[in-house]
Amino acid sequence: MSEEYDSEPTVWALTVQEQEIGPPVAEAFIEVGRRWHAELLTHALESGFLLAAGDAPQSTAMVVMRGPLVDRLLFVGGRQSWEPVPKPAASPEWRNAARERGEVLVVVVPPGTCLTEEDDGDPEDATDAFTRRDDGVVLHGTAALALA
Repeated sequence: MSEEYDSEPTVWALTVQEQEIGPPVAEAFIEVGRRWHAELLTHALESGFLLAAGDAPQSTAMVVMRGPLVDRLLFVGGRQSWEPVPKPAASPEWRNAARERGEVLVVVVPPGTCLTEEDDGDPEDATDAFTRRDDGVVLHGTAALALA
């Protein structure tokens, strides 16, 4: 196993998507390195996630918050736990959107997506790019919110 392979980052990007009707949606984009990606996809699929096109399905996943921090993401009825290191701090707007809906839209993206890069383009163009990636699948599903 190469050192580069081991050092691939895990990135959690938390965003808020405003809606024309209804409360905003708290989104969590998750990118893990190649070493763990297949396992994450398996857990997401087993929890009811689908390819990211159209409306996100309800899943059995759960996002656990501890104060302002995302503590972990549970899959497969709580049997599989993914804990971000370091734990991302959610903005007050993100926490309010998640609490108001009682759920989080979770999007699993392929390694190398570069969630940390700023994009000055149209948000709809960015969403379209995520769903049309040639280098891997993008899955999405809604996860219940749990406050620890």
